[in-house]
Amino acid sequence: MLYATRRLFTETLHPLERGAAVDLVSIRGGPADAEALLPVLLADPAVNGDLIDPIARHGDAAMVRRLYDRFVEGGRMVDGADPRLLWAFGWAGLEEARPMLFHYACEPNWDSAPAALDGLVHLPPDGLEAEVRAVVGACVGRPLFAEYAPALAGWIGDAELLDRFLVEDGKTELPSADCLAGVILGVGLLGPAGRQRLHDLFWADHYPIIWGDQPAATGRAMRMTGLGVADLAAELRTRIAASDEAPPFWWFVLVRVMAEHQVATYDAPPAWRFQPSPETPLDLHRALFGPNDGWDEGLAHHARERLEGECDWLLHEIHQLRGPVQDLIWRDQLLAELDSYSGSTTTAVP
Repeated sequence: MLYATRRLFTETLHPLERGAAVDLVSIRGGPADAEALLPVLLADPAVNGDLIDPIARHGDAAMVRRLYDRFVEGGRMVDGADPRLLWAFGWAGLEEARPMLFHYACEPNWDSAPAALDGLVHLPPDGLEAEVRAVVGACVGRPLFAEYAPALAGWIGDAELLDRFLVEDGKTELPSADCLAGVILGVGLLGPAGRQRLHDLFWADHYPIIWGDQPAATGRAMRMTGLGVADLAAELRTRIAASDEAPPFWWFVLVRVMAEHQVATYDAPPAWRFQPSPETPLDLHRALFGPNDGWDEGLAHHARERLEGECDWLLHEIHQLRGPVQDLIWRDQLLAELDSYSGSTTTAVP
């Protein structure tokens, strides 16, 4: 059992300490940690809802089924139940939860719907394909809808249904910025087959601006499709080399925004078991500052040379990423060294 786990049920921690301890257990804990935390959660679920994550990640299906029996009645969550349980039921592979997860994933809200979707995608869609197509199809051509419902099209592998949300024919109304997350996650759930679709969304010179409106969903879709920040930076360099005209500011901004997001979420435990590992910090550094960190290789140098008008703010924001990326490189080396001394076989992603 981790020391952080013991602190969670023996000490009253400052919220920042507690959050760090929970994250550490989620990332590097094991079955003993889940067993120790389950009674704490059951004793006071209103206070200890943050323990759902490490318990689900490191506990077995029987543990999560105890949560299901406690917090589900008549195929619905009991009043006051933490929405994160919906994710846990799917993560643990509880097939009996599938109808309930489908119900909540189709709801127009921002708490139970994303948690239900994140759980549902771990279960097979067999037999639900027709219902999914009916629900998702009803959202096409509307600016507002249950935001996470379109992701279900990716769950069943229906790329053509997702494409209907992105047709700009002058007749079909496109989704609003508030309803893009499900469409982008659906593209991500297509896996490598969604890579070109995601690429085209990034470089469209019109709506939607996926990197600005929905960076979290876009970042996850990048990992799922294999389209990395390094690919975006390489595309940017290719585009500016192909023309002597001043490139649009937003080409540089989109790379910076997604690099910043990947840095911020590098340590975050994945919401999906099948989510590929993130780009390494060294790869991010090379994408932003060049393969050899030369003064004339980085994106800031290209921005200074090619952009017209005032761009000091952009150069500053690109430069501001150097420290966090270097910190991640150093941190990974430190953890590898500590693990080698301890003989630990734990991995960064359980």
